[in-house]
Amino acid sequence: MIYFLGTSKEYLFFNLFISMALTYLLTAYFAVSVVFNQRDFNILSSLPISPKQIVKAKIISGLAFPIIIVGTLQIPIYLLLFYKYEIWEIVRAVIILTLINVMTALFILYILSISNRFRRLYSSSLLYFVTNTLLVVLIGVSPIMYFFEIINTDIVSLQFSSMSDIITTLSSSLKMYYSFSIQEPLIKVIVTPLLSKVSMIDFLVIVSSLMVICVLFFISTVKNTAVNYYKNGLLENSVENMPKVKIYKTENIWSYYLQREWWIIQSEPYFKLQVILSLILAPLFTFIFLIVAQMDLLKTEWLIDKELYIFGYMILFVSCVDNISGTPYSREGKNYAFRIVLPLDRRKVFLSKVATSSFISIVSVVISYIIYLLFGKVDILSLLLLFITLVLIICYNLLSPIHDMRHPLVNWKTPSEAVKSNPNVLISLVYGSPILIFIAICHFCLLAFNVSQWIMAIIIALLTVAITMFTFIKVMRSI
Repeated sequence: MIYFLGTSKEYLFFNLFISMALTYLLTAYFAVSVVFNQRDFNILSSLPISPKQIVKAKIISGLAFPIIIVGTLQIPIYLLLFYKYEIWEIVRAVIILTLINVMTALFILYILSISNRFRRLYSSSLLYFVTNTLLVVLIGVSPIMYFFEIINTDIVSLQFSSMSDIITTLSSSLKMYYSFSIQEPLIKVIVTPLLSKVSMIDFLVIVSSLMVICVLFFISTVKNTAVNYYKNGLLENSVENMPKVKIYKTENIWSYYLQREWWIIQSEPYFKLQVILSLILAPLFTFIFLIVAQMDLLKTEWLIDKELYIFGYMILFVSCVDNISGTPYSREGKNYAFRIVLPLDRRKVFLSKVATSSFISIVSVVISYIIYLLFGKVDILSLLLLFITLVLIICYNLLSPIHDMRHPLVNWKTPSEAVKSNPNVLISLVYGSPILIFIAICHFCLLAFNVSQWIMAIIIALLTVAITMFTFIKVMRSI
């Protein structure tokens, strides 16, 4: 779309920063668990290989995935350049873009390697993971905050009255961002060789400079990670560092099943971090939604009248689409075999997993609604929509673990494989999402026909309860 709305220079400019953002996200999401994870420490430490060699191999393998993915996605973009650029200019753009993406990936790895170097100072693994997550978020958000003032001014001026107005506004916005950004010294240094014709000597100097920066980041990351490789490996794999579980005696059999789910979450700091992220994700979207509403971006009268329902279903989908409800059996890992041989009730195990994931989502949704209601949105309809949302969460969580129950991925080496890289996460969406989509379509169809809000809310509430009860009965019979 940028290719047709702006000039070729603007196209290359925005393509550069989009590719950098994508590289940053992929590196933070995938490569970090490869580079700094030491689950393989007991095997690698016994081999005649130095820590620097191990770390170098990890960094290279960690860089390969995001760079290959981004490079593959860039191929159609490069093809469009054949209409406006010569082959040499396209090759030059490919080389510079690739080096900048590698530099971006190495930069975030270098920052996280500093945290890894002082890992022993963290009181717990969870604190270490949370610190790294905050570093990634803050570094990623800082450029957005830097340009927030001009972005805010431009967003407020957007017009949505017609498609031509939208296209015109987007085109002018691109030009405005482009002209503003290239005035910044640091950005100008980065984009000038990409957007302007330079001599071969200047090109070689630029490429050499980028390569030197990449090498420096690489060497520094290797040193920071390798200096305490054995100490961090022993710390991560020591028995003393394993999670300590407690059992609370009670006469209620359900409490033991719920305690078991709590032990599984506690077994890995990564699992606990996923729970924290699930708890804060919906409230974060609530703040974003309130900011959008406060800036009066919902200018269409129909959207303004339906603000409550847009908010309700947005929070519903955000709280459901996570990695927790779809992978409860895979997270058991090696303990999955013990569950099979122990005389545990399959239905109670299933319902305890549903209760755990539902509780996490419900807490997140309730916090989101409290934030929303604090801004003067309190009425009975809001509470009724909250009730519908909570029932739909339970319905979704009854369906999402089914595939993972039948085909769990338990032979994982790192906890991220059980949650983040598990295909069961995507398959779980196929099981649970259709009901959410169906209810949302029904609700908004009733809104489009101007049905009374009270009658509509009661109909949707009854329909939601009926579907959830039917789902519960069918699922219990199938287990």
